[in-house]
Amino acid sequence: MEKLLFIGILSILTTPIFSQTKEDIKMFPKAEKEQIQKVIRLEPKENENDYMVEIMIGKNTMTDGCNNYFLIGELEEKNLEGWGYSYYEFETKGDVASTLMGCINATPKEKIVYAQPDKVRYNSKLPLVIYSPKGYEIQYRIWSASHNIYNAE
Repeated sequence: MEKLLFIGILSILTTPIFSQTKEDIKMFPKAEKEQIQKVIRLEPKENENDYMVEIMIGKNTMTDGCNNYFLIGELEEKNLEGWGYSYYEFETKGDVASTLMGCINATPKEKIVYAQPDKVRYNSKLPLVIYSPKGYEIQYRIWSASHNIYNAE
């Protein structure tokens, strides 16, 4: 009986510890009707100040296979009132611009056309929550600082 009581008390005491290791995103707003919400959870790193996260948002677009294309839009950092957390919202009308090179014999192809990427602080303790209109890709990559430090001349 004492053994069962001990196991019960131990499970009650340790449950909050284990539930806190998985980020809870309930406090973030739900995606609106025409939005998607994506969550990026980062791996803990020894010195997180040496890393940054580059957020890249784009959409599949037919291109001429020659010019450089970019999506017109902006990733805005917003404050989650009362929590002190940030989340990001991508706003766009879906317009795409390109260079205007005259391309002879270029083969049209579909590819992801990205908006200007943004780099944000690496923080594995909080999830990166990003909202965008439906139909857009949200991707990211990790940047790291070199261990080499140089003196300016």
